[in-house]
Amino acid sequence: MVYNIFRRAAIVVLLFSGVCHGAGIIPADSLRGTPGQSVTFATSLTPTSEPFVALTWSFNTTINVVTSTNVDVVGEDYEGRISLDKRTGSLVLKNLTEDDSGEYELIIIPHGGLPIQGFVQLDVQSVVSAAAMACPTENLIEGQSSLNLTCDADGTVTSRVWMRKGKPLLPGGRFDFYDDGRVLSISPVHRQDSGVFLCNVSNAISFATAKCKLKVFYGPDEPFIEQDPVGAELEDSVTLLCSADSVPKAKFTWEFKRTVMTGPQHYIEEMQKRHLGQYTCTAHNEITGLEVSTVHMLQDCCVAPSMSALVCIVLTSLGLKLI
Repeated sequence: MVYNIFRRAAIVVLLFSGVCHGAGIIPADSLRGTPGQSVTFATSLTPTSEPFVALTWSFNTTINVVTSTNVDVVGEDYEGRISLDKRTGSLVLKNLTEDDSGEYELIIIPHGGLPIQGFVQLDVQSVVSAAAMACPTENLIEGQSSLNLTCDADGTVTSRVWMRKGKPLLPGGRFDFYDDGRVLSISPVHRQDSGVFLCNVSNAISFATAKCKLKVFYGPDEPFIEQDPVGAELEDSVTLLCSADSVPKAKFTWEFKRTVMTGPQHYIEEMQKRHLGQYTCTAHNEITGLEVSTVHMLQDCCVAPSMSALVCIVLTSLGLKLI
């Protein structure tokens, strides 16, 4: 009741004065705080020798924090939580909660002067902590698997930024964001997704990071066969080496004239005519279940005496991936 009577009287005086006095009475336009801590609404007024005729602090226009005349009337939610300096109008608000966020207004009626007024915005935010991201436990296969990564944290999160290889991830293509950026969806996964994904969560007063390391299985890509030496002749030692990009590493088999050999390398200690012909290398990935084959023609470089050594080498090189 005292607060309402004083506030109405103060507003009437302000209106009839025709001037809004006290611009800059509260130096800060906005203040920040954390739950459980205190914040001081300081004014720029010089301490007076005697208390003001009256002053009031209100929250979001309608809620009384404290009204001080010849008696002090403290709002129900602020009992035991405030300290008021009656000579400057400064207010200390203790045991903050996030519900204390909002606009605070100060109206003062001094002795022999016009009413003065000030405003300040308070933002109470919990410290961001315990950022976490659950990584998938199933095998991720390129082109087949999709996944959702969820970024959670305690406290007041006002910003989430997903990062990959030092750059922010943007929506589009295989990437989508849901639940205000809390969930990152990748569909389908690609080999380039292997590595660490970061989720940076923050507010105005704190920062935390969650991370997840992905491993994407892929391949095998088309095998590549190398022959050493390239221009082999009969009675030379020859090595055929088969390789293919794959995660996990591919397993290899060779087939020649219905004979099957295992391993990426096939070694011929002394090449004879019976060794000449078509060799097939097959790469197999045990997790993706894929296998790919490539054919190589092994031939005698001197089978045609009129052919120069250079032409022989070129033809043999072309035969490395002859299918």
